[in-house]
Amino acid sequence: TVGNMNEHAVIITETTWGGLPQLEDPNGKIDYGSLIYITLQRAKTAREAIATIVELANTYGYASSGESFSIADASEAWTMELIGKGDSTNDPSRKGIVWVARQIPDGYVSAHANQARITNISKNDPTCLYSEDVISFARKEGLFEGDDKAFSFCDTYAPADFGAMRGCEARVWSFFRSVTEGMDAYIDFAMGVNPKNKMPLWVKPTEKISPKRLFDAMRDHYEGTPMDMTTDIG
Repeated sequence: TVGNMNEHAVIITETTWGGLPQLEDPNGKIDYGSLIYITLQRAKTAREAIATIVELANTYGYASSGESFSIADASEAWTMELIGKGDSTNDPSRKGIVWVARQIPDGYVSAHANQARITNISKNDPTCLYSEDVISFARKEGLFEGDDKAFSFCDTYAPADFGAMRGCEARVWSFFRSVTEGMDAYIDFAMGVNPKNKMPLWVKPTEKISPKRLFDAMRDHYEGTPMDMTTDIG
């Protein structure tokens, strides 16, 4: 995980999730780390950061696999996910990214841990930003059929297998369960046995989260859960 902040208190952190391997572009010129550093040199707000990431990736080509970003300023917090369009060496139309960003509601917390998590696109909604071709590109590539309302970014571009749920989403689940109630309802998803029981993108904590609470979450080893590493390293 890489995280940085600039002099305008714009913060960007990331986790990598891979996604469909055929969407990586060997001709891309800018990777996720460069996107973070260059964007923080230019952006004064979270929304400016999202726009800058998009401009950079579409201008120079994206050289990484699927990526999630947490992007925040003093007023707003966003989660953004993106992936390339495949090899642009002989097809310039593939240069750049498809992407979506969702604003986290005030009073809620979100998390990502090396797996795409944004599902549906909310059209005509200022708290949901996305590339114009995020759905049409998926249709063109044969990755999605059906009504636009049924489109899910993560299920289309990074379908979650057992490893993604048990090794990645389980970490989100463990954080969520430490700050809010009712998360045991999703334990079968975290254990990798019920992919349809997907967790929400954000949850409302029972109380304001202190820095110490966040530090503890980052040090978590599933204590008190079926995945407790002090009782079973597997």
